[in-house]
Amino acid sequence: MNTTPTVSLLPSYTPGQIAFIQFLHDHRSELTVYDTCTVSRRELVDLIAKGNYIAVPAWIAAAKSRRAGRGNYLIPEINADPSTLVVNTNHRGRKPGSRNRKGRPAGAPAPAPTTTGVGG
Repeated sequence: MNTTPTVSLLPSYTPGQIAFIQFLHDHRSELTVYDTCTVSRRELVDLIAKGNYIAVPAWIAAAKSRRAGRGNYLIPEINADPSTLVVNTNHRGRKPGSRNRKGRPAGAPAPAPTTTGVGG
């Protein structure tokens, strides 16, 4: 029985996705890769904690086609040369450092809640 994963590369990638793929390439020796592109979530989260990322990117974690059983992701880009991947020049989404709906810059902590005295 052939158990080789069948997920394919995306047609194009955003610059942020390319940066994450490059990050994976730079730290591949710290990951155990099964079936040529299956990576455990635990190892990926531990690696991300060492880098400049806060969570597994949604384009990996949310896509059902990238799930390989419980706690594993299919990341075929780990075998591709990041310089050969097609960059998507669509500039959707919020620009880095821009303010969110609440007026705070991305990643800024929420203001401390104010306390009011009762009966005072």
